[in-house]
Amino acid sequence: MDNVFVTVFLFCFSLLPMAYLRYYPFRVIATPREQHILIVGHLIIFAIEFLLVTALFASGLAPMAGSAFHKLYFICYWPHFFLLVFTIRPFWFRHFFVLGIQGIYAVFLHTVTVLLLKQIWMQTTYFASLYFLCYLGLLLLSFPGMIWLLGKLFTREQLLRGKPTAAFWKYLGFVPLLLTYYQGSMGYATLLQQIQDLSDIHLYMLVSRIILVIIGIVLVLSVRSGYRQVCIMLRAKERSMAIQEQLREIHDYADTMQKEQQKLAIMRHDSRHQLRMLAELIESGHCDEAERQLMAMRKEVERRWALT
Repeated sequence: MDNVFVTVFLFCFSLLPMAYLRYYPFRVIATPREQHILIVGHLIIFAIEFLLVTALFASGLAPMAGSAFHKLYFICYWPHFFLLVFTIRPFWFRHFFVLGIQGIYAVFLHTVTVLLLKQIWMQTTYFASLYFLCYLGLLLLSFPGMIWLLGKLFTREQLLRGKPTAAFWKYLGFVPLLLTYYQGSMGYATLLQQIQDLSDIHLYMLVSRIILVIIGIVLVLSVRSGYRQVCIMLRAKERSMAIQEQLREIHDYADTMQKEQQKLAIMRHDSRHQLRMLAELIESGHCDEAERQLMAMRKEVERRWALT
């Protein structure tokens, strides 16, 4: 017979690695204050849920059965999720996307755990505590792979400068979660407890979950690859704009030089005319008038250079 405290502890504890997995893609922008809030918040939620679920089973309001834990799971993970959503915001749709990927991962682990226990135990029923021990073992073994998969899902630049892709996430954000709920509502676990010859069901169940996992991996890799392409396009656009700016500066410089050349041409023409006048004044003996004309020419040149 299952011990209520041990089983409930394992159940509540199994929610914590998934909570960390949902946080991991957003760690690049989490401040120390937000990290502290998340750690304390998850521990408080863990303690409250442990007490409430223990009281629920100890009082006899719910049976210690797999179906009860299945229903409780769909309730107990929401506080952890919303703590993350309201702490690291406003990335609502990205949070739901990660939740969906984590849901696919959890459904796959649940399926493998059930099938493994059926093969080892050779019975249609087993202790819930044994299920959670096996589930946590598989979770710890596969956890590094999920960390690698989700580790580079988002970059700091993408999260802080993600306005161009905000509309994209409105459509993609709920896709993994919908797939998870679709697969999770197909009732394989209940079917396993009703049928003795399970070979075909096992195969179909495992294949469907593997396909679901492949879809999840493809979605994650598509997002990562798509963002890399967006970054490449943005960098190319920035380079193009920089080149256009340089060309504009060169064009402005050429226009300025052309205007200066025109001014110099006018000054040369005026200077030749004024020099002829000076020569005529000096030849005719009007030196004072020539000196005044020379001073006027000097002031005119200085005025024009001051304007440029």
